[in-house]
Parts: sequence; structure tokens; C-alpha cells
Amino acid sequence: MKRSSSFDPRAFLAAAAVALSACVAPAPECPAPLASAPPAPAAVQPAPAAVQPASAAVQPSPAGADAQAPGVAPREPPAPRDPLAPAAPAGAPPAAAGEGGAPRGPVVEIDRPYKLGRLAAPRGQAEAAERDRWNAGGRGDPPAPPPPAEGHPLPRIIVDIVKVKGPLKAREVERLARRHLWIHVYSCYRLRAYRDPSLHGKTTVRLTVSRTGKVTAARATASTLSAPDVASCLAQRAKSLSLPRARAGSTVVATMQVYPGDEPVEPPPSVLAPGPGELEPDAIAAAAAEALPAWRACYEAALASAPALWGRLAIRFHVTERGAIDEAFEVESHFPDERMTRCVLRRARALTFPAPEGGDLRFVVPLRFSPDAHGLEP
Repeated sequence: MKRSSSFDPRAFLAAAAVALSACVAPAPECPAPLASAPPAPAAVQPAPAAVQPASAAVQPSPAGADAQAPGVAPREPPAPRDPLAPAAPAGAPPAAAGEGGAPRGPVVEIDRPYKLGRLAAPRGQAEAAERDRWNAGGRGDPPAPPPPAEGHPLPRIIVDIVKVKGPLKAREVERLARRHLWIHVYSCYRLRAYRDPSLHGKTTVRLTVSRTGKVTAARATASTLSAPDVASCLAQRAKSLSLPRARAGSTVVATMQVYPGDEPVEPPPSVLAPGPGELEPDAIAAAAAEALPAWRACYEAALASAPALWGRLAIRFHVTERGAIDEAFEVESHFPDERMTRCVLRRARALTFPAPEGGDLRFVVPLRFSPDAHGLEP
């Protein structure tokens, strides 16, 4: 019999059923079908190490310390810190942990302290501009208005014109004297008030005024101040008063009263010497860290009225040879919230530092304040 070459569908279906049963059987794996296209060249195939199953990206982590609870978003890596802002020293309280372990809430950090006059020069214009930006700080955009000042931080100064003999008008002389002499009274008062915070009193000065309005002579005739050099300074500074021209000269009797304000008086620039003492920056930072909780409280109170408030506040301390603080004032920076600055300085004056080696010492402790939980970039 001659063999037929026609296609037998029944035989083909039987063979296909056998092959299919072999694929689903649990014993040997079914070999992959041959590709209909040739494989890609080896030069364009990805490296095996770079190829991972798609399911690896969605597989849950094994149970352990890093396992995430169901429904919780995966933790994000922490944002990079400002390279100009070193970490707070040992002993500083850590910021509260937020979602994913990131710090939460306002950040207060201590930059490296330095002796007065030893501030490291910026390494280039970019670093200088960054330091200036932090020293100015900000209150947000648009900036929140600062709250009204509380109390009377500066000395209380009263200038009165008691008597005028001549053509000058007493009211006009008093208006000009009060506007011009205030800063001079303050400058004379601080010569001693920074050492004696209770210094107060009234000084009477007699002025001789030419018809051109120039004070040609000034003499202190009486004073209740316990510092004679302050009374002499007041008389000398009164000679800078410029008064209106008149048809003739005049004699003016003025009184200048000064009393302490609610904040200490800063010493005059002439006495701001670094001092012979030395103290390690790490020891200074460790001692200053004791005030971090109080400084953070000052900052949080200020953020209530200006949520975007930020900046650098550098504090100049003067420590005696025994380690006692008799001076703490802002230097270099101009933090944009006066009430917070006063709060921070009050807490700073309550600190204690180790006794410097070699004598008294003036040093600077810079602080950085930022409302952003991720680093110190506002």
C-alpha cells in the first residue's frame, strides 16, 4: 500500500496532549520553547549583576529590626546636612524622632567655639556669603513682623533743660538736647555700668553757648553718680550739642539722669580684649550644651509668631580667671528677633565654664537655629 503524505489532525492532537501533560507534571521542568528570534548580541546584553527580578523591589523585608509594619510608608534616607554646620557636642539632647527616624521640630546646634579675635577666615567667597546669610537670618517670606519689645532693656535716660539765660528758647533747646545727647549719655554710662549694674544718678551740667549755636564750655556742677569719671564724661560730651543761631550767646543748665534698664549694659569697645586665658573649644562646647534645652525653649516660643524664623546667634562670653561669667552679649550676628535674642542671652548668663588657664578669657559660642527638621538649611 502506498503511504499517504496528507496531514492527520487526530495524530497531531494526541501528540500535543502528551506534550502538555509532561509540562504540567511535577517531575521534570518543561523546557522553554525555542525563541522565534535570534538572541541579542552579547555586547548589548545587561550584566547579570545588574539584572534583578522585578519582584525583588516589592518583596517585604524579613522580620527583624528593619521590618516595616503593614501600611507604613518605607523610610526615606536622611537629607544631607549643611557642611558648614557641625554636629552638636556630646551631651546635647537629640531632636525628637519623626516619621522614619528623622529628626523632628526646631534644630538648635552649636558651632565650634573660638577665642575672641580667632574666628577662622572663610574659605572663599561662597563660604563668606553663606556665613553672612546665616548671621542675618530671616523671618520667612513674606517676613513675619517682630513682636513688640517687652520691658525696657536699655538704660533709662532723661535729659531736661532746667534753665536758659539768653535768646534761645528752652523748649527748642530741650528738644535738640534730648535727641542728640541720649547716645552720649549711654556711652558715658557704660564706662562703669558694665561693672556696676546698679549705677544710677543725676548730673547737672552748665553750658555756655555762642550766638552761632556752638557750645564753647561745659562743666558738671553737681552729680549724684558714684562714678566721677562718668559725670566728667557727660560734661565733655555735652559740648558736641549744636544749637540754633541767635542774636546773642546764652547760658543753659541741663540735667542728665540715668538708671539701669532691664538688661545688662554691654562694655565699651575699648575694654574688649581677648584676655590671656585659654580654654579648649571642646570644653567650652560641652559646658554650653547644658543650656541647649533652655535655648530650644526660647526658640520654640519665638516660632509661635514667626514659624519660619532662622539664623545664627553668636554669643561673646567673658569668663574670669575663676570661671565666673560676667558678660554674655551678641557679637557678629544680627539675629532677626530681639525678644528671642534676649531670652537666649539670659539663659547664657546662667551657665558655668571651667576656669581658663592663664587668666580671664573672652570667647564666642555661635548657635544656629532652624525650624527645618532636615539639616540646617532654612
